[in-house]
Amino acid sequence: MRGFLRAGWLGLGLTTRLSPDRVLGWAIASATPDRVVLEAPSPLLTTRNIVHLDADRVYWTTEVTYDRFPARQLWAVAVPIHELVIPARLRHAAGPARPGDLQHRIVTTFQRRLGNPVLSRLPGQTLLETTGRSSGLPRRTPIGGRRVGQEFWLVSEFGERSQYVRNIQADPRVRLRLHGRWLRGVARLLPDDDARARLKSLPRLNSTAVRAFGTDLLTIRIDLG
Repeated sequence: MRGFLRAGWLGLGLTTRLSPDRVLGWAIASATPDRVVLEAPSPLLTTRNIVHLDADRVYWTTEVTYDRFPARQLWAVAVPIHELVIPARLRHAAGPARPGDLQHRIVTTFQRRLGNPVLSRLPGQTLLETTGRSSGLPRRTPIGGRRVGQEFWLVSEFGERSQYVRNIQADPRVRLRLHGRWLRGVARLLPDDDARARLKSLPRLNSTAVRAFGTDLLTIRIDLG
């Protein structure tokens, strides 16, 4: 999560050094027992996070000042992720959560709102089509993996929490779009397979992303034909 947040703060001029007067690089502008103000000035914009406590609630306010072009455009890109991460972090702090829940929520929301719609339109993107377990309608998910003979191998980053994996559990019959051509197959979940070792034999870029963001890796084999 720290790495994910730092990647999203590029351009804010945050320091990476550890210091008692900073929080993940944000300077503590002021602090009292019930109010903390964090600041991150940069050449493009100035950002302040204000955390305020009362008897039974935590309030988080973010103030952004656009100093130069294209600060407004950059912040517009960050807003959807910001509005997802902050409430999720507060909920996580308020009570127990399953390990990886926050990471799963952030990644899947990003995929659903932006990543999957864009990737699905790329003609060379590999797509997995499952049948919705409740709706009975076809559901298409961009995936990465590799074909070996009449088998296609992939690794799900969130295992049985992934919607397409749950669809496979209900109906393993799938379709796979490879190089623009649709093929039928039967998907099989392989929980006993070493998913991290499997990633080493799959395309590097996709494997790097799965390894970085995944919390419950699960190997899947699709028997084609």
